[in-house]
Amino acid sequence: MLTLAGLILFSPAIYSQPSQPTPEPEVTDSLQLDRIVITASKIPLSQRETTKPVIIIDRQEIERSGSRDLSQILNNQSGIRVNDSYGAPSNGRILYLQGAAAANTLILLDGLPISDPSGVGGLFDLRLLPTNNIEQIEVIKGSQSTLYGTDAIAGVVNLITREGGPEPISGSARLSYGAYNTFNGSVGVQGSALPSLRYSLHYNRESSDGFSAAEDPNGTGDFEADGYELDSFYGRFDWDLTSNLTISPFLNYSNNEGEYDDGAFMDADNRYELRMFNPGVQAVYSDGPLRVNGGYNFTRTNRSFLTEFSENEFEADFHNADLFANYEITPNLLVLGGVNAQDFSIPGGIDDAGSRDAQILSPYATLYLRNLNGFSAEIGYRLNSHSEYGTNATYSFAPSFDVNENLRFFGSITTGFKAPTLDELFGPFGPNPDLDPQRSLYMNFGTELYLLANSLKLSANFFTRDIDDLIVFTFDPGYINRDRQEDYGVELSADWIVSNRLSLGGWYNYLEGEITTLDDAGEETSFNNLIRRPTHSFGMRAGVQITDRLYAAVDGEFNGERTDLFFDPANNFAQEEVALDRYTLVNLYASYSIPAYNLSLFADVKNLFNSDFTEVYGFNTTGIALNGGVRFSF
Repeated sequence: MLTLAGLILFSPAIYSQPSQPTPEPEVTDSLQLDRIVITASKIPLSQRETTKPVIIIDRQEIERSGSRDLSQILNNQSGIRVNDSYGAPSNGRILYLQGAAAANTLILLDGLPISDPSGVGGLFDLRLLPTNNIEQIEVIKGSQSTLYGTDAIAGVVNLITREGGPEPISGSARLSYGAYNTFNGSVGVQGSALPSLRYSLHYNRESSDGFSAAEDPNGTGDFEADGYELDSFYGRFDWDLTSNLTISPFLNYSNNEGEYDDGAFMDADNRYELRMFNPGVQAVYSDGPLRVNGGYNFTRTNRSFLTEFSENEFEADFHNADLFANYEITPNLLVLGGVNAQDFSIPGGIDDAGSRDAQILSPYATLYLRNLNGFSAEIGYRLNSHSEYGTNATYSFAPSFDVNENLRFFGSITTGFKAPTLDELFGPFGPNPDLDPQRSLYMNFGTELYLLANSLKLSANFFTRDIDDLIVFTFDPGYINRDRQEDYGVELSADWIVSNRLSLGGWYNYLEGEITTLDDAGEETSFNNLIRRPTHSFGMRAGVQITDRLYAAVDGEFNGERTDLFFDPANNFAQEEVALDRYTLVNLYASYSIPAYNLSLFADVKNLFNSDFTEVYGFNTTGIALNGGVRFSF
């Protein structure tokens, strides 16, 4: 069905915004409250108009992150923890949004989900997504299943790509080198081949010798470094067929390969390869108050792991087709309706048991009330029809109220779901085709206060999330719906544009959570289970335009004590709970622009004070790491 749906040529070209490389700009003197946000409602709205907590990371912030990758950029945001983001480059990155399990955050590329059905829990590996072609990152917190379907229980992360500009050709390039023999080179060209045809093409190459992923418990120095290589390409064309219709085909490809160890405190000479092939097409039709969007994308992921004992290969296909339209009935009332179809498959099946695949078909609708005497709200509903478990529904209600231009309150009551993965339904170990989806209820309440002529923003957000019918693995009978997860937390943040040369920011997060499970006697037991996620954490950042050409920034984070699980090979891999110490991490960035040559030199230092810290028990993290490079545009 979805192969035919791939012929649909409608999706939001508005997801991208044109970008031209520029020398380091000065800091503005007020917060950019008019930035357009797409992800929160699938309707273009300014950040101030959205009714949900939104984080926006623009191209300037990405460039000022120096050598940091996507996981490290996200890790520096309030409410986000990307575990092992500072571990060996060969290790996978695990994203926790507001404390939720990693598989509960949906990754989008220009509004279209990308998924790896063969991954554990359907996890998508962030290492396959470089930042050289990203114009903006939008993070929407809280369940977004009503708009985006399965896996969006905690929220969504949308990577918005760069598009061509009005000039026939322009471009940018970046070269950097640093600690652990790490090299990064990228080049991009964009422009207009015709008045009606824009293009954007980007290539990225990374390599590093890295360091040993596993910690050497005896300090022998014999553990080998685990390095990696990454090649990626992204290209898109935006073709204005008429003044109302734009079609945008794209191709995204990444190949990541390197070395990895056997586990905590266990060195090994293992190799891996991760590949992603992600083509698709998007378009938008707009005519006055009507906007019709839709799109199709296909994601094929291949993963192979080679050890001295065996070689394991995993392959999966994911098809996604989305068609939706929004209509502005009045300036204060908008309606959106659409249908989404998804197909998850693992070729080949197991032991001639047939192919492993599942489909979801979901109609959905949202009513958006905009600024009725300060009151706004989104009310949404989605009905999901799954090929295995049948149907389930989700809803969302997200109101906000502007008391005046300086004070705003917002909140939400939303439900979400995560469909069983193919491994849980049909895999080789304890499959259960009768599994139900995991279901969530999310509630939050928050406020935003704007002071000093909109140069200072203070925000607070309290949230709770309950997930029922958690899918867990038991040795007999295998996968079942059994447990319940309850989380809650508080997020405080401040952003202050002190002047057109100085900006400051900071955040504090408080997080608690517990799981409730049934024992063999049917008795409930509850315990804290948020491993690797601290109860208390805070971060800060400061950026200063020292001169018209020289810019410097410092950021840091503190993470309190956490727990982790260790499966001790000396004790038949029995599970042990271990404590991880608190730590503070500080990073430094500086750049110097040479406008006459469209050139800027930059340097960054990760872990400036060489802190000894642990993100995952038994695995190393980076020491002090210096990186320097050059960016230029034409």
